[in-house]
Parts: sequence; structure tokens; C-alpha cells
Amino acid sequence: MGKIIQLSDSLSNLIAAGEVVENMASVVKELVENSIDANSTKVRIDLLEVGLNEIKVIDDGDGMSKEDMKMSIKRHATSKIKTSHDLYHISSLGFRGEALPSIASVSHLEIISSEGDSGYRIFMLKGEIKESSEYAPRKGTSIAVRYLFYNTPARLKHLKATNTELSYIVGYVNKIALSHPKIAFTLTNDKKTIFQSTGSGEHLRVLSNIYSIEIIKNMVPFEDKNQYFEVSGYMTKPIFNRSNRNHITIIVNNRMIKNSKIIYSISEAYKTYLPIGKYPIVFLKIDLDPLLIDVNVHPQKLEVKFTEERMLLSLIKKAIGDKLKSLMLIPEMKEKVVDNVKYETLNLTSMINEKPSLVKEDFVKYIDNLVEKKKQADKTVKTEVPKKIEEEIITKIPRLEYIGQYLGTYLIAQNEQGLFIIDQHAAAERIRYENYYRRMASVSIETYDLIIPITLDLSNEEVIALTDKLDLFPPLGISLEINMINTIDIIKVPTWFIEGYERIYTEEIVKFILEGKDIGIMDVKDSLAKSLSCKHSIRANKYINKNEIDKLFHDLENCENPYTCPHGRPTIIKFTKEEIEKLFLRIM
Repeated sequence: MGKIIQLSDSLSNLIAAGEVVENMASVVKELVENSIDANSTKVRIDLLEVGLNEIKVIDDGDGMSKEDMKMSIKRHATSKIKTSHDLYHISSLGFRGEALPSIASVSHLEIISSEGDSGYRIFMLKGEIKESSEYAPRKGTSIAVRYLFYNTPARLKHLKATNTELSYIVGYVNKIALSHPKIAFTLTNDKKTIFQSTGSGEHLRVLSNIYSIEIIKNMVPFEDKNQYFEVSGYMTKPIFNRSNRNHITIIVNNRMIKNSKIIYSISEAYKTYLPIGKYPIVFLKIDLDPLLIDVNVHPQKLEVKFTEERMLLSLIKKAIGDKLKSLMLIPEMKEKVVDNVKYETLNLTSMINEKPSLVKEDFVKYIDNLVEKKKQADKTVKTEVPKKIEEEIITKIPRLEYIGQYLGTYLIAQNEQGLFIIDQHAAAERIRYENYYRRMASVSIETYDLIIPITLDLSNEEVIALTDKLDLFPPLGISLEINMINTIDIIKVPTWFIEGYERIYTEEIVKFILEGKDIGIMDVKDSLAKSLSCKHSIRANKYINKNEIDKLFHDLENCENPYTCPHGRPTIIKFTKEEIEKLFLRIM
């Protein structure tokens, strides 16, 4: 008997399902795109238990006849293409032909459809038709996917938490609604409406269903074109940004795509306007001749290939860059905007520069208060420190005599051992990092309630993704609550938060928790401590006085690791007397 055999249709569909059906969001994607290609004006997605029990997509599109329904569940069956010529003139969203049979192979699938005069229903199990019958006519199609992955437990086991999976679905619906603003989309989960668009055809109206009104008010349109491409869309002013690329939406010929080169071009346009690690909120629409694009390069049709790609990237960068140059980017002095400005562009050093008399005194008092609280806390934990340990702490960094400052960045000091150069920013980072980490790692964190809750600026997708992770915040001394309008309020914060920075610090924590992949609470604390220590430490090119320098030396001496900053850069470099004398040829 030969070794090579032809796989059965059921096994082939299971293999194809591994490429096409990753989770509930990928099922929603395939079904919704079929509804769009059927000329629907209304698409409704109803989920039960985030789609694990049921995903139902109902549309008012063209519908299917009895014959077409039976053909649609066969592999490589499609109405989107007929000849090889059609491969290069694709205007639909989906045509690969594996979606329905692949989904049917890992679920209980029910299809009800009608072209208007008569209706028909089929029910499939393990990829085979088990029931078929006439049905009441209602123009359009309804597809219900129940008990997804019931026969592939390994795939079921690797799904994320329910609200994380729901956030993936919401993210997709957000983007598909942006790509087809003339279609009214409704998304529900357990009969609760999560997203709804009107089908008005206005992109900005769809964006308003995703982001807060403050962000929408600070979005501006842009457009440009050349002989091959037309680009247009909306972009936020730099004051509103995100810590990841998920809020850059790219639509090509009404098809939602992912493209790292386009994202890079957008980031390059914003390069001098945003801090490192921050990304804008951008909706980018690209129109071009279908001959210039190949959409059949990814199993889920997310990635595409462009002809004349360099010209497209250059056009995108120019369109966004020109718009940024034309804007007046001085922020208005509103409370909410000021908070965001602080988050993006300010730090304690700049505040000290602007208000030297008041803010510097407050800053020093605050640090002194923290040191005093630490001493008191240490007394309650242990009454006596072994002499050996005390000597070890003192001798980690030798006592230094300050000489001067070079370039407003490096502190020069000496003692009998030699000459020392201290990077003031790296040293301040190390001090603050250990201070923040120690306070966040404390068993009991002192907190206080906010008189007026502060609302975080989050999209609906982020709110849902954060819902399952709210229990990570109390160990950090933060209490968050979902308010009446389905956004999140800060209710309580730890005492180590600097007044006026409650939103900033909380958003930093939210960033790490949303971006973390299976990270523990200590990982969150460590990453947060590193980030905050960098943002709010003494900067380079900042001249500080003798009192500040003495305090910096004292605090560095008491660090557990005074030799490097949290990112591994050295805080202090030593030159011995012998090395210096060799440089001047005093000794050979």
C-alpha cells in the first residue's frame, strides 16, 4: 500500500480551520466579511458567553438560494472569483473558500438564508449536513456558530480570558465599522449592546463610538494623493497618544489590513512630536487600483502586498507630516488637557525649572517626607540592624567630596581613592526606582480616596480588556470602578502618588497591564518602577545646587545596587590616581 494518501474532507477542513479559525474573533471576522460582500446595509453580531456558546451574525444582504447554501459549505467554493483574471481585480473582502467549511468542522453550524421569496435552513455537525429544511423567508442570511472548538480541546484550552477575547472582537468590529461606515453594525454580548454604529457614512461618527469626546475634538482630517494612491483619514494631535500601535487603523480599498511598514511611516511622521514608545491614534484610508495590490498572501487576508510601495509610504509620511506642521499645537489650559500634557511632555525637572521657588521646595519636602516615612517604617519592622550589614551598606559607595559639574549632566567628585564621575540622571533613576519598587512591594500600602473620581481616557476595547484585570490594581493601592457610561474611574490611589499625577501614574500602570502577556504583579511593579523612575528623575543638562547634590550622593549610598540605573547603565565611573598620572605621563 502506498504511503501517500488523500486526506478526507473532514480532516482537510480541520487543518484549514487551524489557519482560519484561531479564536472567536476570527469567526466573527469571516462571517461579517461575508455579510458585507452580500451587499448588506445592516449587520448584527450577537454573542453568548463571548461567542463560546454562540456567535450569530445576521444581515439583510442578498441572501442565498438552496443550491448556493449547499455549495457555500464546500471547500474552495466562492462567489467572489471565477477566473485567474479575477485574482488581480479583487474588490470583495473574502474569497479563499475555506471559511464556512473550516468553521463547520469545529462547531455546530446553522445557516438560514433567503433571497426574498423562500427560505432554507441547514444544520451541520463535524462538517457534515445533519438537517435541512424549508424556512420562513426573510431576505438576508443568519449564521449561528455554536459550541466552538467543542471537538478540538487543545484550541479551546489556549483561548485567553473571556474579556480579553471579547476585546479582540470589539477591536475588529471597531475597525470593520470604520472601513464600511455606510453599514450599520451592532455588537451584543449576552444581550448587552457593546457597539453600535448608524451607517451614516461618516467616519468621524464611527470614531465617536470608539473614543472619548475629548479625543474626537482633537482629531483632524488629512489627505493627499499622487499618480497611484489617494490617502485620507483622521489623526489625533500629539497630545493624545497611546503606548501601542493598536490604535492605528489602516483601510485599503475598504479592506482592513495590518502593515508594519505603513505603521512605521506614520510613526516617522510623528517622530519629533511624540515621546519614545508612544504612538498616535490614526485612521488611514488608502484608495488605489486593485492591480497595485495583492490581498491573497495571508490565511486571514490581513496582510497585503503593494506595487510601488515606496511611493505609498512616502505619500503617507508627507500627508501626516504636512498636517502636523500646519497645526497650532500649543495646548489649551484645560484641566484634562493639562493632565495629558504632563503625561507626554513634562516631568518634575521641567516643573522645577518653571517654578523654582515653589515647586522645588515642595519637591524637596516631598522627598524628605518619603525618607522620614521610610525610616519610621524600618524602625517598626526591625529594631536593630547587624553591624556587619550597616558597614556593608555604607561602603558600597565611598564617601565623596563634590568638585563640580560638567555639561549640566555629570557630577565630578573625589576622595583618597581617586576621581569619580556620576551620571546625575542615571543616579536619580536608580534612587527613584528603588523607592518606587519598595513602596509598591510593601505588604500594606497607604492609600487615600479621591474626593472627585478621575475618569481614564480609554477606548471601549481597552475598557473590556481591563475588566478581567481589575484585581491587579488593589495590590498597588489603586481602586478602579466601571462607571455608568461604561468607562473606568480612579477611586483610590496610594500616598506615594505625587499630587496632580494620579491620572498619569494610573495610566502607566494600565499600559503595562494591558500590554503584559501572562505577567505577574511583581513584573508589573518592576516595569512601572523603571518607567516612573526614568520619567521623573533629574535630567541631563540640568544644573543642580550643592544641597541637591549632597542629597543625591546620600541617597545613592543607601541604594541596594548603586552601581547601575534600572536599565543597566552605569551610575558612577572611577579613575584612580595611578590611571590619571599615567595619562599625564607622570608615571610609566
